Parts: sequence; C-alpha cells; structure tokens
Amino acid sequence: MSRKALVVGGTGPSGVYIVDFLLAAGYEVAVFNSGRHDSGVSFAGPVERLYGDARDEASFSAATAGRTWDVAVCTNGKLRMLATQLAFKTQRFVGITGQPVYRGAARRTPDGGIALPVPEWSPRQSESGGYTGKVAEGEDQLFAQHGRGEFEAVIVRYPGVYGPRAPINHEWAVVKRVIDRRPFMLMPHDGMSYFQRGYAENVAWLVFLAATRPEAAGHAFNSGDERVLSARRVAELIADELGWPMEFIGIPAQYVSGVFPLAEKAPLILDMSKARTLLGYRDRVDPEPATRETARWLRDHPPADGEITSAAGTFDYASEDRVAAMWREATAAFPLASGGK
Repeated sequence: MSRKALVVGGTGPSGVYIVDFLLAAGYEVAVFNSGRHDSGVSFAGPVERLYGDARDEASFSAATAGRTWDVAVCTNGKLRMLATQLAFKTQRFVGITGQPVYRGAARRTPDGGIALPVPEWSPRQSESGGYTGKVAEGEDQLFAQHGRGEFEAVIVRYPGVYGPRAPINHEWAVVKRVIDRRPFMLMPHDGMSYFQRGYAENVAWLVFLAATRPEAAGHAFNSGDERVLSARRVAELIADELGWPMEFIGIPAQYVSGVFPLAEKAPLILDMSKARTLLGYRDRVDPEPATRETARWLRDHPPADGEITSAAGTFDYASEDRVAAMWREATAAFPLASGGK
C-alpha cells in the first residue's frame, strides 16, 4: 500500500522541490493551495490537486474531509488552524516557521547583540504581540499536539529563501543594476554582513528529511545553506555571472539605507549541526552556484513591479551618484593603510 502525503502550498520556490522529493520516494502526493501561483509550475509526476484557502478553516475542512495522510507538510497558511484540522488525520505534521522567531534576529548591521551560530534552543520571541509571537505560539501548539499523540510534530525554521521564483528578491538589487549597466554599486558596511540564506532546493531537501526520517519526530530544525556568504560575496558572484565589472563602494550603512537591504542586516547564522547529525542533511547545491543560478533566473525572468518586495531595495540612481561623489571626495585625502608600518 503506497504512502500518502499532503503538501499545503506546494507551488512556491521550495514547495515544488518538496513535492518532487516525495514523489521520488514513492509517495502519492496531494497539493492544497489557492491556485494563484500555479502558472509555470510542473511536478515530476502525477499530483492530486485540492483547491481552497489555507487561511480559511471552512475551506480547508471541506477540501480535506474524510481524508488521511502519512505525512502533511504545511508551507503556508494559518499553522495553528491547519494543525487543529489535521489532528489524527496525519501520522506526521511538518510545520514551516522561520528564523524571525528567534529573539534578537531582526536587527540592522552592525549590531552584534546575538551570539552566533543560533541553535534551535535559543530564546524565541514568545512575548511579541506581532507575527513572531504568533509563530512561537504555533510552534508550542504543534508540540503540545505531539505530546497528546495527535500526530508526530516536526518544525522546520526557514531562513531567507532564494532561488527561482522566490518572493524575497534580495539578489534583484544587484541584478537590476547589472541590467541597467550601472558602473558601481554602493555597498553598506562594505557588504560584510553574513545573513543566513537558504537555496530553495536545499531547504526543501531538509523538509523532506524532516518529513520522512523517524528521528525527526518531536524536533525543531534550523534550515539554510551550510555555508553563509557575505552580502558582498553575493553581489560579486552575481556581477561575475552576468558578465558586468561593477565596482562596489563600501560606505557606512546609515548613508546608503535601502540600496542593498541584504547588506544592512545584522549577521545571523543558524546552527545547522542538529540537521546534519540527526537527519544526515547536506546541501544539495553549494551557495555559490546557487547564487549564480538565481542571478541568471532573475535576469531572464525580471519581476514585475507588483512582485518586487522591499528586500530588493531602492533604485534612486541620481541620489546614489551624489553619495558616491561625496564619499570619494571626503575620503580622497585619507592615506591608504600601510599594514601597520
């Protein structure tokens, strides 16, 4: 008898990979989503489609009534509602949350107020009244349901996900400047922020392991690339891949706010040792070729205005030209470092 899996979402940047990994492992997969993001999406095999609103209890209940699964992976929607609805209907429930749940994770560079790397047992922002507080409450509910035997709960905390079709367009800040043939790019704090990213295929692979490995039951796992690149290295790889010799001018972030938001983030590196040790996780794609692939995809599929998020930054080239000229004039008289001699 074949195993059955439900993926809530399933058509996002990591969702397609999750579905395909489950299909390759022999699962019969049902995908529940609204259908709004189905354009251009294809799976590696036959998939049952269930349509509805993952944020609406009546809609989800109607679409899944009388059904049971071996695995349910919820990549979007109201996590607590989905968990309540799937109690005793799935053997394992994998809930996707995110790194903002950690206390002190949302800071701007050069704040160094959080010890790195961040393990899964780090304090969470449970007291927050906003999104992060709700995420912590959702995680607590899942583990409470796990304790009551309603399903085996596993939590995977996503980083900043990048890759084809990813909605957070940090890399677009560089790709667009290459397309526009800008001779330089202002680099907040010289791009020396190391912020946890995760290529879509990599985080999807960790989700698949979390969904299928017996050892994962009852655990929360960080996810992301095993190696974290600096914001400057990300920009250098993109410019090199697209063949444009753009100069990067390091300037304190307070003078260039919004130009490259990835470089304005305070360093945040997630501890991946638990996933490596318990699940045998390893990156399927190294972050350098993954960044190059993302650059090519964004060049060939530039986002429409409505698809660009604040993560892509601003593109006020006239202001950037003025700031660069002022910076060069202000620093022209400074002697070059002589290595202490």
